Amino acid sequence: MDRPKAVDLAALDPCALITPEVKTALGIRLVAPREPRAEYGEGSKTCGNNYEDRTYSSSIYTLLNGGVDRLKQTVGETELTARQAAGYPAYVDGRESTGAGPACDVYVDAHDGQLLLVTAVGGFGEDKATVDGACAVAQKLADAVGGVLAAG
Repeated sequence: MDRPKAVDLAALDPCALITPEVKTALGIRLVAPREPRAEYGEGSKTCGNNYEDRTYSSSIYTLLNGGVDRLKQTVGETELTARQAAGYPAYVDGRESTGAGPACDVYVDAHDGQLLLVTAVGGFGEDKATVDGACAVAQKLADAVGGVLAAG
């Protein structure tokens, strides 16, 4: 697997990936830890982010219960588009969400059996939110935090 650096996500605080430089570059207003999601594995962590432009919000999750193979089984290989995030293999899944609005997930393959999930969701009364817009926000954040992962 070609990764700039393998990072054990079990020991990672995803909020630490939002450095002051990342906040400034992406216009992130607020970074806050959130309750982890049990379905992402024991020890998973979550960080929520709000932007100055309130069209989208984003979150970063550490997925500790399986890597790319599990992702392809659960999401479905045909739903995923292969990309890269700061040199890491990544997989994008954009969709119209039934709850909050248009959404996009970028799964970054940072370690064997683990994924860093960067998700962006539009909505919150913003009619201009689109799946493509959510994917652009998620991809920019994935590129930025992937760079922090690789440098760390």
